[in-house]
Amino acid sequence: MAASSHDRKALFGRLFNYANNGITIAGIVLTTLSALLIVTFMIVELSGGLKHNPYMGLFAYVALPGIFVIGLIEIPIGMWRRRGKLIRQGATEKELSSYPRLDFNDPRLRRIGTLVLGLTVVNAVILGSTSFMAVEKMESVEFCGETCHTVMQPENTAYQNSPHSRVACVECHIGPGASWFVRSKIDGLRQVWHTALGDYSRPIHTPLKNLRPARETCEHCHWPTKHHGDKLRTFNRYDTDEGNTPNYTTLLLKTGGGRLSTGQYGGIHWWHIYSDNKIRFVTGDERKEEILWVELTMPSGEVRTYARDGEEIPDQTTLEKQARVMDCMDCHNRPTHLFQTPAKALDAELDAYPLFRELPYFKKTALAALTAGYATRDEGMAAVSAALTDFYKADYPDLWDADQELIMQAAEAASQAYGRNTFPEMDTDWQSHPNHIGHDDFDGCMRCHDGELMTSDEEHYIPMDCDTCHVFRTHESPAPLDLEAALNG
Repeated sequence: MAASSHDRKALFGRLFNYANNGITIAGIVLTTLSALLIVTFMIVELSGGLKHNPYMGLFAYVALPGIFVIGLIEIPIGMWRRRGKLIRQGATEKELSSYPRLDFNDPRLRRIGTLVLGLTVVNAVILGSTSFMAVEKMESVEFCGETCHTVMQPENTAYQNSPHSRVACVECHIGPGASWFVRSKIDGLRQVWHTALGDYSRPIHTPLKNLRPARETCEHCHWPTKHHGDKLRTFNRYDTDEGNTPNYTTLLLKTGGGRLSTGQYGGIHWWHIYSDNKIRFVTGDERKEEILWVELTMPSGEVRTYARDGEEIPDQTTLEKQARVMDCMDCHNRPTHLFQTPAKALDAELDAYPLFRELPYFKKTALAALTAGYATRDEGMAAVSAALTDFYKADYPDLWDADQELIMQAAEAASQAYGRNTFPEMDTDWQSHPNHIGHDDFDGCMRCHDGELMTSDEEHYIPMDCDTCHVFRTHESPAPLDLEAALNG
């Protein structure tokens, strides 16, 4: 028994001897400190201290676990190197490589074994918890939108001001399923690499080729076949005259939807979304602004193929590689990350704050400021605000003295309109990201509905008649439509 106790003492003595090196000591320090910090951050987050701080979360649940693992790896590496050094200095192999007989009747060995097992369990809990929290952190809106501040600032700003601002980024950009989760993380490594090197594109373009089909993401909330009917829409626009004169356009939008089996069908959604009809198309550019070929398969099974006069019909190989089945994102390509034109951004402010309409030439002055060139977003926001206040101080001093607070509010609103939509550092504004809904600012619907896409026999063409998709009730009217009279009439 005494000999066995002596052997164990010798073994642990050798282990401590092996651990007596800089690498192992550094590993122990890294592992211990990182474990303590991780536990501390967990406690702080549970108390609410890490909310809305992507950098702290990234440090706590991505960087620290990495340091923790590095420390664990360093410990045996240092011991192995130390053992080799001792052998080279004359220690015998038998002395260094002898193993103890594990006798758990020995109280000291049981205590040591219990300690090792306990530390192993603690390490497993720490790594497991931080791995889960790291994934959760990397899927948070704060991580996606704020970690790479300059790179993602345009998209995050537009997202925060969108109808989808309460929908997490991963719900649309990844969606459910392990395969897309893994694919997104692998692609994330590429993005981190380009961000670190600073060679990312400016602006950040939508990855249209790799975009997940909308029926696997968008349609979890928006189900086109369950929607039917038309929508009445009113668009308020304001002139750049002294009175910021409003005009109103109201139209009945034939959104439609449904399917044949329900008896409720027709309109834009029914024709374009894959329910009863199926549309494939080929584009001539990456942003899908030039449509070269369209194929429509109708519920009856009839197939119509449309092409432009003089354009070569794509061969089967090209179709297999390039033809895309139309879905929501081909028209609703900016459902969340929308950058408004300067004029429409100001119209939105005049809608939201009717008192701004009383400021002479508000839209004209603000529009000139918003469309001027600036080196940075912050510089532009400051310049827009200054342009408004300087204008009223100089040209309308009485108004400035009488209603300075309103003018300052209007100047701030114009400044925010610039800040939501223009990001010079990333070469991003409304022009850099075309919006395919409608055909007001970009071709949008007219990419196909321009009257030039027709079948080879010229019997059928994709129509461009206004009444195909909407019916005007008023157009640029000085007064809004009287809805009560319209409904009763």
